[in-house]
Amino acid sequence: MSVDCAPATIPLDRSLVSGLAWTAGFRWIGQLISWSATLYAAHLLAPSDYGLVSMAVLGIGLARIVQDFGLDGILVQDTSIVGEAQAGLAGLIVVLGVALWALFAVLAGPMALFFREPRVALIVIVIGGVFVTDALQVVPRAQMQRQLQYSQLASTAFLQVVVNQAALVIAVRSGLGYWSLVAGTLAGEIAVTVVLIYLSPYQVAWPRRIRALAKPLKNGSRLLTSRVAWYGYINADQTIIGRLLGTDALGVYSFATTFSSLPQQEIGSIVSRVAPGIFTRVQDQPHELRRYFLRLTEFVTVLSFPMSVGMGLTADLVMPLALGPQWTQVVTPLRLLCAYSVFQASQVMLSHVLMWTGQFRVFMWCSILAGVVMPPVLYGAAYFFGIVGIGWAWVIVMPIVNIPAFVFAFRTAQMTVFDWLGALKPAGFSCAMMAVGVLGVRTVLPPTLNSWLVSGITIGVGAVVYVATMCLAFRGHVRMALEIARTLRDGRPESPVAPLEGAASP
Repeated sequence: MSVDCAPATIPLDRSLVSGLAWTAGFRWIGQLISWSATLYAAHLLAPSDYGLVSMAVLGIGLARIVQDFGLDGILVQDTSIVGEAQAGLAGLIVVLGVALWALFAVLAGPMALFFREPRVALIVIVIGGVFVTDALQVVPRAQMQRQLQYSQLASTAFLQVVVNQAALVIAVRSGLGYWSLVAGTLAGEIAVTVVLIYLSPYQVAWPRRIRALAKPLKNGSRLLTSRVAWYGYINADQTIIGRLLGTDALGVYSFATTFSSLPQQEIGSIVSRVAPGIFTRVQDQPHELRRYFLRLTEFVTVLSFPMSVGMGLTADLVMPLALGPQWTQVVTPLRLLCAYSVFQASQVMLSHVLMWTGQFRVFMWCSILAGVVMPPVLYGAAYFFGIVGIGWAWVIVMPIVNIPAFVFAFRTAQMTVFDWLGALKPAGFSCAMMAVGVLGVRTVLPPTLNSWLVSGITIGVGAVVYVATMCLAFRGHVRMALEIARTLRDGRPESPVAPLEGAASP
């Protein structure tokens, strides 16, 4: 994989590296704060408090995915939307947010009757305010993505976590019960909304000229359709298991899903916050688009492959220790979902290429294809083979369904399958050597050895073998990464990337 940087691309490369660093650092510190506050609150709140709020946000969670009509992505990708057009879209988004809040205020009573819990109604009305705060955040987030202001985006996300969890703890200590969970959510939303508008102010206008907004609205509807299709097929497995196989099977599968998705959540989400601005900047430069695609793919796989593969190799050792012997049924579906997680990591950048080069129609049809194919496949797999069949369906069928996305993304970035496989080679080969080391050490360890010690030795050997293979077999990649980092640091004075032509200033 060629990763040489021309002098003209050094500022953009610097933005990529610093964006990954800022996003990762703030996210992981925020996770620590969030888990600490959550565990503290869990000791003072009853399970019924969490259940009550979960009832209230059940419909709100889905509505938040579609509330901005996909215009958040359009405002990032289409850099020609500025001035009056942007103000009109901002107004439309705010109107949609207020309308959704009013809609859920009307639905609050029926939702309370459905759950047979009258307290749900007031919670729905109050927490529905997030529709308005979300709407107010769309334009400043898009502007900051356009300007590659990743440190500000990461710090505002971190601020939201801190305010959210601080408000939660204070409210819990004040004895507010389930309202503590509502207070934490709203406090974080309001704080980050104020800061985003301060950092990246914008104009809001009443959306009078709807015809002038036809193109972004059309693309927004395509992105909205893609999200609905994704939400449908990504949640189909647990819905089907709950319906066909019952609560025990669903509990086992839910734990397998939670653990297997950790690498994608922690690594993929970091890249997903950086990719829009970078890919939008080079959307008309196939060579640069290919370079960033391959570089980010290698970054994701080098970090996530060993986590997924290692988890799969040691599942039978670690899961009984972590969850107890009653959870041994988690092992097989976890291993299958870890294999699927490897595939996910290898193709995570495909959607970014399609979205941030404006191919929303292609992205929509690829999502619809998965939404049409996967639910019946998953149903048949669950009906005949149980949760193991569900795992095999993700591993075998989903990569086939994703072939059109590969074709269009590779064509857009003007790259070949061999280019892509080259980006996977360091992580793939190192994981293969890691597997040999893990399986080898497991065969020589005495069966009478303490389970905790066996797990520790096995995980340690796997980590050492993986790192050693990367440093020895792919030292050129490691050295080049270090040289790039040094060039980005010392090659020229730190300076912001020039604004996009026609883009609104923050």
